[in-house]
Amino acid sequence: MKTWKAERLFDLTMQLGEGPLWDNKEQALYWVDIPEGRVWRHGFADHGHATVALDESVGMCALARDGGLVAALEDSIVLVKDGARHVLAGNVEQDKPNNRFNDGKCDAKGRLLAGTMDRDGKKGQGSLYVLEEGRELRKLAGDITVSNGIGWSPDNKAMYYADTPSGFLWRYDYDLETGNIANRTALIDYTKEEGNFDGLCVDSEGMLWVAHWGGFQISRWDPETGRKIGKVEVPAPLVTSCCFGGQELDTLYITTARGWDEAQIARYPLAGSLFAVQPCVKGMEMARFGAPGK
Repeated sequence: MKTWKAERLFDLTMQLGEGPLWDNKEQALYWVDIPEGRVWRHGFADHGHATVALDESVGMCALARDGGLVAALEDSIVLVKDGARHVLAGNVEQDKPNNRFNDGKCDAKGRLLAGTMDRDGKKGQGSLYVLEEGRELRKLAGDITVSNGIGWSPDNKAMYYADTPSGFLWRYDYDLETGNIANRTALIDYTKEEGNFDGLCVDSEGMLWVAHWGGFQISRWDPETGRKIGKVEVPAPLVTSCCFGGQELDTLYITTARGWDEAQIARYPLAGSLFAVQPCVKGMEMARFGAPGK
């Protein structure tokens, strides 16, 4: 099994860094700090940091085809553009006031898939939703505890999904024309792994890269065999997500959480940092929200 070591990227620390997102046009990296309610951006051309405060928890963000960012907040999905905020879907799950949006990602047709979770991790309270430009938000799946990593095979026929406490990485048949999912299958049993599966991404070879919350690593898996074929060692316990970026899409960017355990923070001072590694494989350009061709 191939092993790499991740290096700290910036002198920045996140309480709960999540959802790294690479903008190939601007050569910039975006990510969120969920409880701080902030979206961060680092431009690699000018080496400058910028942040936008959204004043409530922000579970994820995605680039929009027409400019701006789409962000999943506590109970709404908004477009943030030119200093203004436009609600795309609001008052989601009003019957579950303790829920909030968590991870999400856009498919190749520009649909946003984003899920929810109970803030206290109450079992089965979350759901997975899909939002298409100009349409109402619709539910794809329910009875989810912590909706997390989403990714697609290079041919878009399979969707991979992590409901973190479930102990399995799930595979669905994916219909790119409709955005529907079917035939949920337990692809990887990670109950014997270090930590639980969190965010994920897929490389150009179709292999899965999965963050381990509590496991000090990003693991690489072959979805055809279900075998673990690689590992990126991260000097922080709470590894949350990853994405490919860089000029050649050959750098894996990794987010982590500082957490709330002061003793653990003291032991691992780099916890909450962003990390990077070049694992000799390329990723795929991340899709943008909005109708194709715009």
